[in-house]
Amino acid sequence: MQLARHTAIFRSISEVLNRSYTLREALDGALRRICELLDVEAGWIFLHGPNPGEFHLSADVNLPAPLAVAGKRRMAGDCRCISMLREGTLREPVNVIQCLRLEKALPQNADRHRHASVPLVAQDETVGILNLMLPPGRTFTEEELDMLEAVGHELAVTIQRARLFEQVREQEHVRRELLQRLLVAQEEERRRIARDLHDHAGQMMTALIIRLAQLATQAESDSNPLAAQLRRLHDLAQQGLDELRKLVHELRPAILDDLGLAPAVRWYAEAYVRPAGLEVHVDTSGLDSRLPPDVETVAFRIVQEALTNVLRHARAKRVDVRLDRRGDVLLAMVRDDGVGFDPEQPDRRTLGLAGMRERAELVGGTVQVLSVPGVGTTVLARIPVDSGQRSSSGSSPASSR
Repeated sequence: MQLARHTAIFRSISEVLNRSYTLREALDGALRRICELLDVEAGWIFLHGPNPGEFHLSADVNLPAPLAVAGKRRMAGDCRCISMLREGTLREPVNVIQCLRLEKALPQNADRHRHASVPLVAQDETVGILNLMLPPGRTFTEEELDMLEAVGHELAVTIQRARLFEQVREQEHVRRELLQRLLVAQEEERRRIARDLHDHAGQMMTALIIRLAQLATQAESDSNPLAAQLRRLHDLAQQGLDELRKLVHELRPAILDDLGLAPAVRWYAEAYVRPAGLEVHVDTSGLDSRLPPDVETVAFRIVQEALTNVLRHARAKRVDVRLDRRGDVLLAMVRDDGVGFDPEQPDRRTLGLAGMRERAELVGGTVQVLSVPGVGTTVLARIPVDSGQRSSSGSSPASSR
């Protein structure tokens, strides 16, 4: 019966740990369950801090009032159990440690100056200590101490897993920040190049066109045989200026900065897709207000790349573009009726798809490509609009599932 009871207690505590989504939730829930099932007055957990030999209070249940006042100030600093843990003399659960904190907090209650201590150890690493304040005259049996040792190991594994998760999440956060800075730098460089082309090359081309027009007119009035050649040079220069202006807009369309995503996508469809002979439709929903600049930039670049792929490879007759904001998520879809392709073919994975996915991931989004040979292709991007949602992602650090 005792074995069955201890097994049920251990299973109950493990379930709490596995259901928790944060380390704090796991420790609070497990400690509360331990105190309830083992009938102890109070409990608290100290964990290693960032500095060697440093411990801090991470969870507590039913602390005596003198220990809980003043922001639990009395729970900071050293005590006998932490000293034993630091010195390596506390290697297994012990029934009684005379607690220096309790002696100072409850000087008139000598029978309440003790607690049991369970080191939290996993893979030969001690990550903290679990203290349980027993009622006067109460001690744990050997079987209960064995069970608490197993519980301590389970807690330590949970703590290690949570810390590893935090490290990975922090590294991912840093990586995304760096990539977002790269994205901003790329767009700023595009904007600078576009401005320089417009201000310098564009002005020079305009001056050249004006001069060629003057020379052509003068040559025609003088019946000069070079008049026709000058007129052709004028027309070529004018075509070059038109291409330069298109390049400037494609590098960084001013309409994206000035008016937002929907007008910029409509402009691109009318300026580049429809002149290529495709029937193009752009529908928008929920875009009455402006989106964050990084979201608009990423969404525009994904749509731009998807439309470029349609023009280059799809041999389509019609392409539909839809931008739909649904709550905190922006859906950007580009669908064509072209020849389609097999996404699993290695030579088909390089058609700008990797670039679209990378851009979406910069803001915590995803890109899905659905294509059927002979039917067409759909590119669907899901981009979180809320900045808090973009900065936090991942699964439970405390859960083992």
